[in-house]
Amino acid sequence: MILNRILSLCGQSCIGRIGLLSLLIGLSGCQDFTDDTGVTLPEPDLKFVDEALNLPLDEKEYTVDIESNLPWRVKTSAAWIDLLTSNGLKSGSFKMSVTKNTDVASREAEISAWIVEGTETKLKVVQEGIGIALKKRTLKVGAKGSEEEVIPFATMVAYTYELSEGCDWIHITDGEPITPGVVNDSELKLKIDPYKDVEDGRTAYLYLKGSNGVTDMLTITQDKKPLEDIDYLRMFYEGANGDNWVKKWNFDAPLETNATHWPGVKFENGRVVQIDIQEPNNIVGDITPLCELSELKVLKFKHQKITGIPEEIGHLSQLTNLWIIESAAGGSLPESLGECQLLTSFNISNNPTATPAGFENSFSGNLDPLIKIPGIVTIKAYCNDLSGSLPVIPLDGSNKPTTWKNLMEFMVYDNEFDGSIPYGYGAVIEKSASKGIFRVNDNQLSGQIPSDLKAWSQYGKRKEVWILKGNNLTE
Repeated sequence: MILNRILSLCGQSCIGRIGLLSLLIGLSGCQDFTDDTGVTLPEPDLKFVDEALNLPLDEKEYTVDIESNLPWRVKTSAAWIDLLTSNGLKSGSFKMSVTKNTDVASREAEISAWIVEGTETKLKVVQEGIGIALKKRTLKVGAKGSEEEVIPFATMVAYTYELSEGCDWIHITDGEPITPGVVNDSELKLKIDPYKDVEDGRTAYLYLKGSNGVTDMLTITQDKKPLEDIDYLRMFYEGANGDNWVKKWNFDAPLETNATHWPGVKFENGRVVQIDIQEPNNIVGDITPLCELSELKVLKFKHQKITGIPEEIGHLSQLTNLWIIESAAGGSLPESLGECQLLTSFNISNNPTATPAGFENSFSGNLDPLIKIPGIVTIKAYCNDLSGSLPVIPLDGSNKPTTWKNLMEFMVYDNEFDGSIPYGYGAVIEKSASKGIFRVNDNQLSGQIPSDLKAWSQYGKRKEVWILKGNNLTE
């Protein structure tokens, strides 16, 4: 009954193409092609026009032709094939797209077409592979270079390679001979020269070229040389008038303590631990590069011309002695100075009567950064332009100092400090007995001298010259 109705409808122009397709597709799932009146449908006749599809490796859309006398459908299980259309009425075509094949070898799949379920016609689809491929595409090496870097790759074709133009710091050893037509796992071996530039790294490219026209590329980057002690010494030397020093440094010499090659420098295990130059040497410049000498413990200059104390001074975590004496230095003390937690001796003073003309320090600001350094023993900052209040020593509940407990010498006379003398200095200076020095004369201090300072055993002997002179203090 259903078949008779369909056949009668087929002769009517009013039926839509889509309605007919749906009905016929439904019938295509049946095994019996005879209706209840004995009318027989044509035997299914379906085939692909092409026996197989051989596709290039790139992503692309294709049209596939089918010859059929009845409605048909197509399907595939291949993930890299997308059927954009999947059915038709009679002879016609469907569209599909494929993704790019990034494998070295080709890949295969099948597309099935059918009119009657269980009776399928197959189309073999083969997509070529790229033929050759690197297994790594980036390589990064340090400034010291490398004796052997292994670069694995796979290939089914003969190959050549070349480096980017002008690259003479990479050396290549060939891999083993390959057998064309099968996947060969091979490798190139690279030797990378050391790199001595401290400013920038460098980059080169290795091109692996297959005989099939496919090229793969390896990007090789090499770090710039990390700065070492000798680099920072050179930076300071070149920026501080080194060519005109009286006693020059010899940068071709080993990093070993040697008064001839490295005057004023002391090394331990190839690292700079001390720079002590207190004789006139025509040093003129900035000490910032020296602040990167991470093992430096002693930094002393006298009778040179140093710009000042840079903010980078806080990088010197091992520093115990910092002297910039009579060296034409100025500016405020940086806050980072307080990060030099091992500092015990600090001296930025001028000789009140004998500093050579043109070499007077003129430090300004205050000494507050030093209060963060718990173990400081000596502070000498006399004959400068320091101002503000004297540092306040933190006290506990019993009025005992919690820092600067080892302070023996506090010499800040002939500056412009004002305000009163904070409580606490007497207690720490007293610990050093007769060796203790507390000199604040010739400032602008006022107010009453604190009781702990008056209790200092040396107070009566020292007060007139070291404390009261040049101030407005009262007892």
